[in-house]
Amino acid sequence: MTTVVTSNAAERLFVIPAGDGYTCLGFYVCEDMSKRIADWIISNGGKYIPPEQPAGTLEAYERYQALCGIANELCRDLHIRCDIALTPQLIGLEGRRVEVTDKYDQTRRFIVGKSTGWMPRHLELKTCLLYTSPSPRD
Repeated sequence: MTTVVTSNAAERLFVIPAGDGYTCLGFYVCEDMSKRIADWIISNGGKYIPPEQPAGTLEAYERYQALCGIANELCRDLHIRCDIALTPQLIGLEGRRVEVTDKYDQTRRFIVGKSTGWMPRHLELKTCLLYTSPSPRD
C-alpha cells in the first residue's frame, strides 16, 4: 500500500493512508488548524514558522505536518500541552456527565473525556450498561 498523501479536490480533502485504510482531513480544517497552531507556537515562544502555502495543496498539508512537529517539540521541551483543539465550552467539565444541544438541534448526553498527547481533544464518552453474568448461586 502506498504511504503518499493525496488531494481530493472534488471533496475538498486530503486522503491520508492509515493502517490498512485511509483517513481524511478537510482543506478548511487543515488551513484553520495550521493558523491556530502557528499562533500557539508564537504565543509560547516558538521561533520557526513554515511559510504560508495555498489552501488545498499538498504543500499546505506538509506545512500543517511541519507545524504539528514544531508544536510537539515545544510541548515536550516546555512540559506543556497545546490546548487549541479543546472545546471551550467543555473545559473544566472533564469527568462529568453533561447534556448538550448541538448546532443541528440534537441533544446528547455523555461524560466529557480528554485524550492524551501533546494536543488533546475532548471526547464524548457514552455510557453503557455492563452485562455481568449471574453468579453460580442464581
